Amino acid sequence: MSIDSRLDRTRTPVVPGNPGSEPSTTASKEGIQVQEFGTPRSGRSRRRAIRAASSQALNGLLADSMMLYDHYGRYLWLLSDHTSCQLNVLLGKHTDEQRELIDLIVERVRELGAATTVPLQVAELTVVSRPLKGVGDVPAMLAGLLEAHELIIGRIREAITMTATSRDRETNDLLRDALRRHESQAWSIADHIAESDAKRA
Repeated sequence: MSIDSRLDRTRTPVVPGNPGSEPSTTASKEGIQVQEFGTPRSGRSRRRAIRAASSQALNGLLADSMMLYDHYGRYLWLLSDHTSCQLNVLLGKHTDEQRELIDLIVERVRELGAATTVPLQVAELTVVSRPLKGVGDVPAMLAGLLEAHELIIGRIREAITMTATSRDRETNDLLRDALRRHESQAWSIADHIAESDAKRA
């Protein structure tokens, strides 16, 4: 979402009889009194800037989530006949959770009045690499998922700091929820990798 770049109109003629408190006035060259609206306009401009910054952060996270969802969906399909039932259940659970997170992010971006990331923009906006092609080494696929989660976690923490500073509480709450989800999923994958390594040892 781009911030409205048009210059704010800071002066408008005073209309006698308007309700509300007395405005501060200055004299123009024509001798007509005009009302100063600098502070309210500045407040609206700041809110627009906050919404734009939050939308940008969320759209980055949305691109990451869409790419990660592609990882999970592809690996779940590729590994369905090659791995244990336990891993398939784990990948399926994470796939569903990423789908749910995508829906939550889309909803919040729209509430902020911005356009959401579309599939063609994902590669440009995400910090996550594309999923591996073909049925590769299972540990390598899991390591790729873990790395993706760690990259996204770093991005979410930066966005949490930003929205806390701007006092965008609703976006901040969503980001904290996203952080918990990614940390839980990363821990589950790391735990599975550790168990697999122990069995092979």
